[in-house]
Amino acid sequence: MDVNIEGITVSKHDNGILIKSETPLYMLANRDNFDFQYISEFDNHYYNELGLKRVLVERNGISVISTVEFFENKFFTNISLLLDVELDNITLLNVYRIVTETISTVSWQVGAISNDELSNKLGNYYNMIYVACMGKSDKIISFDISLYYEVKELVEKALTNSFNYLGYSNETNKGDTNG
Repeated sequence: MDVNIEGITVSKHDNGILIKSETPLYMLANRDNFDFQYISEFDNHYYNELGLKRVLVERNGISVISTVEFFENKFFTNISLLLDVELDNITLLNVYRIVTETISTVSWQVGAISNDELSNKLGNYYNMIYVACMGKSDKIISFDISLYYEVKELVEKALTNSFNYLGYSNETNKGDTNG
C-alpha cells in the first residue's frame, strides 16, 4: 500500500501494517505514549480474521487507512489518518474528534451496532485511531472548517468501504425507523 505523502511508507508488519516516516510525525492516538508526541513509526490495522481488507482513501494531502473487523461479536475499527501539513494541538485534537464522531455516525448508518452490554473482555466497540501530521505548528492555526469537512468526508468514505467488505452498507439500515 502506497500513500501519496512524501517520506511516508506503509508495509506489512506481522498481521498488521507499519507506517514509517523519514521525519517524525506529530501524533495523537488512543494508545499509551502517543499523546502529542513525535513518532517515526507506528503499527495499526491488525487482524483476527484472514482476508481483512484495508481501504486507502486520499485527497489533497490527506490519507485515510481504514479497516473494520467483526470478531467475537464486536466491531473493531482502525483508522490511520495522515495529514501532509503541520497542525497545532487544538486543531489536531479537533481532527481526532471528527474521526471519532465519523466512526459513530457511519456505524449507525450501516447498522453496525452491537447491542450487547459492555464486557470487560473486549468492550462493546473497539476503535484504534491514529492522527498524524507533519509537525507541530508554532502558531495557532485559525479555524478552518474546510479541513474538518474534508477529513470527515474521507474518513466516512473509507469506513463505508470497510463496512461494505463485511456486508454492511447504507442500504442495510434503510427504512429502519426504530431508533
